[in-house]
Amino acid sequence: MTERRNAVHVSRGRRQALALGAMGALALPVILVAPAGADPAAPGATHVGVVEARSCANLGVTIPLDQGQAERARAVLPAGFALAAMPTMLVETSTCAGADVNGTEIGRFHLSEAALSVEPPRPIASPRLGEAVAENIYMISQLDTNELLSEFKSGLGYRSELVGITLDLGAPDQLGRIASATAGGELAPTAATAQLTPSLLPDDVRVPNPGVVYKLWTRDAQGRYVVTTNANMTIDRPAAGVGTVTAPEGTAVHRILGGDSANGVAFSGRAERFVNDTFVIPAG
Repeated sequence: MTERRNAVHVSRGRRQALALGAMGALALPVILVAPAGADPAAPGATHVGVVEARSCANLGVTIPLDQGQAERARAVLPAGFALAAMPTMLVETSTCAGADVNGTEIGRFHLSEAALSVEPPRPIASPRLGEAVAENIYMISQLDTNELLSEFKSGLGYRSELVGITLDLGAPDQLGRIASATAGGELAPTAATAQLTPSLLPDDVRVPNPGVVYKLWTRDAQGRYVVTTNANMTIDRPAAGVGTVTAPEGTAVHRILGGDSANGVAFSGRAERFVNDTFVIPAG
């Protein structure tokens, strides 16, 4: 099988998230952020759920897409979505110690996501965090190890599946640190490996999120937009590096990449907690 090697770039939101996390409090005074708790701007947006997770860590790889890959990515997007001007694919795996899912407590879980960078089809704001930088992504898949989480996402129109997921972040303070993640199933099985820097902040330093909000989009069976605003409330132990994503032939990720693997910028970090608010927006 052919292996495709991509030039390494960083997507806009992820690049700034890493930089701001590393600069910490020094960055806060020079960033103008909207007031926290701003109302969603999309007309008719209905808040349909909230997931609040705690003690989370992640490994992600952002892959820049060449012209051919971008054309295949556009073919995946539903009507109403446009690929970002500098298109990327994100493959990210996370683990959290627990979460509150619409009022129900769950224990430790893993999740794995594959997504494409898009232009926002509708305006929306996080009710938790003032926004300085937003990254909008169309969700190819959202894989879970927790049944309640998977059912919640599937019920809203996200492509979710219960699968086995692994995450190994290596030794945080080691030079030449190696991290890895895997996700199984049929929707978007992937494997990722990365060589990361040691943590860019001391273990006991935690900084507020200076306004980086992720917006996870899809469309449901009725054609409505569904979006989840993701707000990580603190940042600690950020790291960056180079990563490789592999995907088996016949899967969505493989079809877009046009080969078994691709390289990109890897990132990792921890969050004391994150809050996901999900909204449904009329299709009109």
